[in-house]
Amino acid sequence: MLKYSGSFILRLSARAFVRKYSSPGASVFRNDKLDGTGGVSDSQAKSLSEDDRGDIGSKGLVAAAFASLNNPDTEDKRKPSLKSVKQSKSQQMDMQITKATDVNSLLVVAENSIVSRRHALKMVSILSEWSSSNKVKLGDFEKDPRFLKLCRILARTPTAQAMSSLTMAEDLSTVLGITGDDEAARLISNLTLPQMIKVMKVLQQKGRRSTPLLRALSHNITKNSEVIDLKKSADLLYSMVSLNFPDPVLLDRICKDVIECLPSNEDRPAAVSSITVSLGLLKYRHEAALAALCGWSQARAHAGCAAAAVVTLAQVDFVPPNTEKLFEVALSLKENEMSRASAWLDLVFSLLILDRAEPHHLTTTLQPDFIDKLLSAGEIPIPARRKLMTIDAYVGMTLPAHSPRLPEDIWVGVPLAGTREKAAYVQSVMDTFKSLVSADAFLRRGCNSGMGFLYDAEFAVDAKCHPVLLEKAVNNKSVFRIAVLCLDYHDMTRRAVVPLGVYQLYTRMLQLKGFKVLQIPYTEYNPKDKLVTRVQYIEKKLKNLIKS
Repeated sequence: MLKYSGSFILRLSARAFVRKYSSPGASVFRNDKLDGTGGVSDSQAKSLSEDDRGDIGSKGLVAAAFASLNNPDTEDKRKPSLKSVKQSKSQQMDMQITKATDVNSLLVVAENSIVSRRHALKMVSILSEWSSSNKVKLGDFEKDPRFLKLCRILARTPTAQAMSSLTMAEDLSTVLGITGDDEAARLISNLTLPQMIKVMKVLQQKGRRSTPLLRALSHNITKNSEVIDLKKSADLLYSMVSLNFPDPVLLDRICKDVIECLPSNEDRPAAVSSITVSLGLLKYRHEAALAALCGWSQARAHAGCAAAAVVTLAQVDFVPPNTEKLFEVALSLKENEMSRASAWLDLVFSLLILDRAEPHHLTTTLQPDFIDKLLSAGEIPIPARRKLMTIDAYVGMTLPAHSPRLPEDIWVGVPLAGTREKAAYVQSVMDTFKSLVSADAFLRRGCNSGMGFLYDAEFAVDAKCHPVLLEKAVNNKSVFRIAVLCLDYHDMTRRAVVPLGVYQLYTRMLQLKGFKVLQIPYTEYNPKDKLVTRVQYIEKKLKNLIKS
């Protein structure tokens, strides 16, 4: 007699429950879960022999299994799971979105109560594509409640009341700041100039430096024919500073519109100051725009604008012609007229860079009461401490011995090392110097000036540019002591590429200590050039320096 194992019977009917006991061959089947067709009860099964039980039980199960195939009433009537229902509805929505041919047939999907973030983004992206191809206009849907619902889903704002108070521009700004970068960037071409500037501000406020979005904004703002007024220019530049996005094309466009708008401006000194400061922070040496800004500030003798102009001119090492009155206004300012102590320090340091500072300006920053004012706002930041150290060193070299000096504790713990990129550039220059000055006795690297900054190397040569031992160069008038300043990309201005003003100050101060300063900017020296080319460049530069 053919016997069926427990696993085989389970494959025939999922409704059979198998109990396996430890004794060999003792498989007992409970068939009470099956319907009565061809089945046997537990009591009947107990009265049969082992072989009979296997035979009858197996035949009953087989009969029940095949009978169920022909009986529609025996189908599984369990309710579908919630997950499968949602998946089905989601697939239906995907099909509706794909088949939509106009705004209404697309946005009708948004009326569904289970619109997901994925569906919302897909619908907004399709609307963007249609707008870009001029199939529809932004005005066809920008105020539609269903579209605003999609914006709310993407924005994930916790309170509906807050979202309902937002304008369309703010909705779009939030969408662009939160959704996928590539998808959001495609929406930007459909925005107006004020909306694009608002998007830039939202990105700045959220601290979101999304390169695809910023590039799309820059491209579309630049090609927009509408003039960017001073307030919008100030907002844009501030956002570019905060996001570290100095796009040269957009900066040129802004500067062009600033020059155009300035003559008619009478009541926006704050915008003028903000624009001026931002150009300095971006290290953007647009000489025409800077001259226009300085001319506007000088004509109105506005103290705040004059101070902002001096700080920026020092940053980019540029002084427009005919700006003496501007400097007169700046030099007449007093420390108590500034908004905060750090602003006075910035102004004095900038005047020092431009070689316009007077002794009383310098000494005010070293007075104990001024240091106390700086400390009242918390620990003095490292950049401010470096400025104080440089001013103190300059005072020590140029003013009488009884002049006030900086407390020693300000000098403690101030790091002077540069960035990793700068270190790689300096290392390349030092490797080149090995062909000129081979021994360590002739070349000192990473030198602390004792004036708040480092210079990259020091060596000495005679009149024929032959190396001289450093110990023999001290107080030797026939020997030239050379200080090396390597200038990488971050040490130079943008647009008109020249060393930043602070490096011109460092050069003057090293000269006061008896050095000739060899500047090696990245625009002239390429680390990837052949060694012989790099050596020839430095030799030529050195010979010209000695002759001068």
